[in-house]
Amino acid sequence: MGKSAKSSLELSGTRAVPPEGIAEAVARFEDFLRRRGFKVTRTRLWIAERVLKFPGHFSAADLWGALRDHRVSMATIYQTLELMEQAGLLRRCAFRGIGARYESCLGREHHGHLVCRRCGNIVEFDDGKVEALLVKIAGAHGFRLEETVIQGIGLCAECRRTEGERWVPR
Repeated sequence: MGKSAKSSLELSGTRAVPPEGIAEAVARFEDFLRRRGFKVTRTRLWIAERVLKFPGHFSAADLWGALRDHRVSMATIYQTLELMEQAGLLRRCAFRGIGARYESCLGREHHGHLVCRRCGNIVEFDDGKVEALLVKIAGAHGFRLEETVIQGIGLCAECRRTEGERWVPR
């Protein structure tokens, strides 16, 4: 795994679904598949279980790398990720510069992301003030928000040190 892939899987402040929630989530996924008329396969359920054990943000390639010894195709991984997203178990996040990453939706409050454009490190933050401001602005314009995406892109402390850049607060 490259630096960005490793960083995205080992973030502080991010977590996998607690073990007691994984079986319930996989059962929910199985129920979703049956209700929608999709095949319920052991491979899909096994991938779902592995996905829910990831502690943070991951790409489809990260998942494939973790499952490579099990001969799971990228097509199967992408299809399962899409189905998990439709089932409300997973969220796909599009990050400029590092591409799509996935994260579990289970037991997670709304949060924003800071993304390092160089190494791909992703830091989660939860500041209700930012979301409240968006809701207030939307309301002032008669707009009903259905979803908010809060994302900042820049250089993390490690990459700034590497460049010899000194951080000066605004």
